[in-house]
Amino acid sequence: MDYENYMELYEAIYFFSRLDCCIDNRLPKQLIEDKMKKLGLNESIYKAIIRILMVNNLLDYDGRCFVLTNENKAKYLHILNNIISKNQDDHYSALFNKGINESQFFFDSITDAEYEIYSRYNYHITFKIGKELAKHVNLANMKILELGGNSGGLGGALLLMNKDCSYTIVDTKIPCMLGNEFKKLNNVDITYIEGNIFKLMLTSASYDYIILMNLLHDFDDRRCLDILNNCMKYSDGNTKILVIEDILREEFEPKEVVMHGLRLSVECRGGKQRIIRELVGLFSNINYKLEKMIQLDTIHTMLVMGLCDN
Repeated sequence: MDYENYMELYEAIYFFSRLDCCIDNRLPKQLIEDKMKKLGLNESIYKAIIRILMVNNLLDYDGRCFVLTNENKAKYLHILNNIISKNQDDHYSALFNKGINESQFFFDSITDAEYEIYSRYNYHITFKIGKELAKHVNLANMKILELGGNSGGLGGALLLMNKDCSYTIVDTKIPCMLGNEFKKLNNVDITYIEGNIFKLMLTSASYDYIILMNLLHDFDDRRCLDILNNCMKYSDGNTKILVIEDILREEFEPKEVVMHGLRLSVECRGGKQRIIRELVGLFSNINYKLEKMIQLDTIHTMLVMGLCDN
């Protein structure tokens, strides 16, 4: 495999070299808490590193521990030396510092211009997912709220298939500005509300569907529960919550999903990909249960969550 421009793997190798905890070339599935504290890493960063290295055949697993064989080590050293020879140490030191920064959050660390570029690109990606979602959920005459919907690609696709539904997106200033631009270009009626998803102040009493796409994986469990509790303010007994993101299946994952796990660990302190059981556990706190699971594409899974029976 050609590793020359494989940036995500470079990042994983760099972080792995910081661990320096391999005894007899064996590494446990989970580091003990004291070791994690000493290294300044959280569990999600460690797991993301291991997944990246496993997918790229840089670690083996013997049923109890991850094993760095001589062949693994040769590949590992080749890639690490490649990084060093290109004098990228300053870049990776900065990356490491971002990983241990308690307040690190991706959207707080980019400029307005970068945020605009991100949001313009995001529209086309989420539009494709919306077209697939529309095949599985009938939103005719429904009232929909999407939190963190960015520039509205998902909503734009859904409205083309369900023109008679009411669609509201809550996000920050730049995504809302671009969303209003896109809705005119595509002739769809989306209401954009510039606001804070942790301090929702909406006039509507309740919605038929609340959509959380690529949102919960940006935050730790505590912040996720804040979001879910806010959802309950605008829910009634029939409200469904749709969770759409790269959910882990506790097995070998698509490469794109694994790469994103490392990005989340570095760019969003506390952010992590979750397995279905973890998401179901979060929703149990608001008395919601899993009703249906749908694979939208090779990366994104949709969970349909509904209120538990009393």
